[in-house]
Amino acid sequence: MAVDERISVIIPTWRRVEKMRLCFDAIYSCLPQPCEVLVHIDAGDDETERYLSQNKWGKIRWFKSKTTQGPGGGRNLLVRQAKTPYLCSLDDDSWPMENDFFERAVFLMDEHSSAAVITLNEVRPGQSPIEWNGTIRKVTSFQGCACLMRRQAFEQINGYVPLRYAYGMEEADVSLQLMDAGWDILKYDGLHVYHDTTLEHQAGPAINSAHIANIALLAFLRYPVIWWPIGFLQILNRVRYAVKVARYRGIMSGLCNIPITCWKYRRYRKTVKASTLRARKELSR
Repeated sequence: MAVDERISVIIPTWRRVEKMRLCFDAIYSCLPQPCEVLVHIDAGDDETERYLSQNKWGKIRWFKSKTTQGPGGGRNLLVRQAKTPYLCSLDDDSWPMENDFFERAVFLMDEHSSAAVITLNEVRPGQSPIEWNGTIRKVTSFQGCACLMRRQAFEQINGYVPLRYAYGMEEADVSLQLMDAGWDILKYDGLHVYHDTTLEHQAGPAINSAHIANIALLAFLRYPVIWWPIGFLQILNRVRYAVKVARYRGIMSGLCNIPITCWKYRRYRKTVKASTLRARKELSR
C-alpha cells in the first residue's frame, strides 16, 4: 500500500468511537495513505483506547491524558509527537472526501512554503462542496477540523491554550500567533473534508458561556493593553449575537467568568504586535 512519508494525521477525541471508525475508514481508503495517524484521548474517556487497541487499519499511535486538555491541548501534544513536516488536522467526526487527498495535500504545502496552515473546504450534512474557483487566498483564521499544518511553524509559537470548551479562542488564538511569527494562513476550496456535525450542541449554556469568556481571554492573552477596548467591543458583539439567536442561558455566567478565566490562564499571556492586529483587521475587510 502506497504511503506518503511527509504527512501525518492528528485527531483529538473524547468518546466518539463510532464517528472515529468512519474517520479511519475514509483516511485509509486514500491513496497514498498518510505516514501515520496520531490520536489524543482526553481525560475521562475509557472506551477509545480499548477500541484503538483492536486497530485493523494502518499505523495509529495514541496518547491519553490524565487531566482535561481539550481539543487544543490534545493538538499541542500531537504536533510535538509527529515526525512528518506536514500534518492534516481533523476532528474525530471529520474526514477527507477525495481519494487522492494526501497526495494533493503534500503538493499544496510544497507549493506554498509561506503557509503555516491551509484551511480546506469543510462540508457539513446537507451541504454541497464549494466549487473551486482556481484561487487560493490569505485569510485570518482556519478550521481545526479541516486543515493542513506545517509542523515547523507550530514549533515557533506557544500553540493552543488547553481549554475544555475552546469556542471563540482556539483557532483565532493560534492564527494570531502564526501571523505574528510571519506566517500566512491560506484558504483552499479544492480539497474537501466532510464534517459530520450539525453544530446544535453549540447552543448549550456551557458553550455559550465559554464562548463569551474566551473572547475576553483572547484579548487578555494576545492584545496589547491599548487594544483592550477592541476586545471589550468584541465581547459585546458576542453577547448581542447570543441575544439575537435567543441563547440567553450562559450569558451572565460567561460575563462573570471573564476575570476567573483570565486569571487561570494568565501564564499563557504573550501579546502580539499591534501591526499584526492591524494586518488581521485589514485582511478581514
